[in-house]
Amino acid sequence: MKIPLLIGFAGIAAALLAGQADSLLDGHTKALQGATSLEAGYTVQNLPGGPVEYTLKLAKPGKFRLETPDEIVVANGTTVWTFKKAANSYTEVPQEAGDIKKFLKRDTVLPWTAFFDKTPFKDATGIKVGTARVIKGKAVTEVTVTLPGKPDRTATIFIDKELGIARGLSLLTGTDKQTIIMAKELSVAKDSTKDADFEFSAPANAKKVDPTVASGAGFDKVAAIFQTNCGGCHNATRPRSGLDLTSYAGAMAGGRGGKDIIAGNPDGSPIIAYMKGNGKPVMPPNGALSDSDIAVVADWIKAGANEK
Repeated sequence: MKIPLLIGFAGIAAALLAGQADSLLDGHTKALQGATSLEAGYTVQNLPGGPVEYTLKLAKPGKFRLETPDEIVVANGTTVWTFKKAANSYTEVPQEAGDIKKFLKRDTVLPWTAFFDKTPFKDATGIKVGTARVIKGKAVTEVTVTLPGKPDRTATIFIDKELGIARGLSLLTGTDKQTIIMAKELSVAKDSTKDADFEFSAPANAKKVDPTVASGAGFDKVAAIFQTNCGGCHNATRPRSGLDLTSYAGAMAGGRGGKDIIAGNPDGSPIIAYMKGNGKPVMPPNGALSDSDIAVVADWIKAGANEK
């Protein structure tokens, strides 16, 4: 008679934990849906690499500003500007209905997609509550979810106990890629926003380029080339010379010798020199890349080395 009781208690406990996890995610979503603006100063760390600084500003309806080490993306509801720092160039295009959805696909803004997306976890599975802990002086509760897509992506979301929204997350992609996103500064508001935050002012000598030329291929177009030919040595687990080519952030960060990809300048990018045999050592060491593969990488860099 004891076994059924134990099974019953275990089932009840599991149901309670699942309910708690759903409640935390619902509270997070409602809080962000009810806000008119969000500001976050945070770090993105692709392990085993170090953290890099990001800033994010969101406002309704349809405004966003993201500043990363490589680019600035600004949308004010009618126009989208994308500035590439290394190339000192930018594009300016009319904002379209799908631009917010495209913006939310970035893993680097994943903790706060509920600001624009009313059902951010509708396709998530395996939702469960984890431990309560303190991260960088902030009390949080962990909620783990499995996100759709291939490879498998598991996110452990850190729900801030005071704010009721995500302060960050740990994202595990596949079996060996882990990204940690954590806000040092985070605030939401229900009052009016500053329109100036969502206007773009071009830096000195920045060049405005044709968006049809600058769009080019995203990182997904070169990721397969890097994975097949370079990933054995230059990966997150064992980044030879400090260079990880299995993620966009890793590729753009470069290795111990500095940046290997100079956005907008394939001829000045060391990675192209290595691939063409103009650098030492020639890469990859087990056989040269085809001219067509090198051209794909070079064209991607020339177009601005875009992530998407």
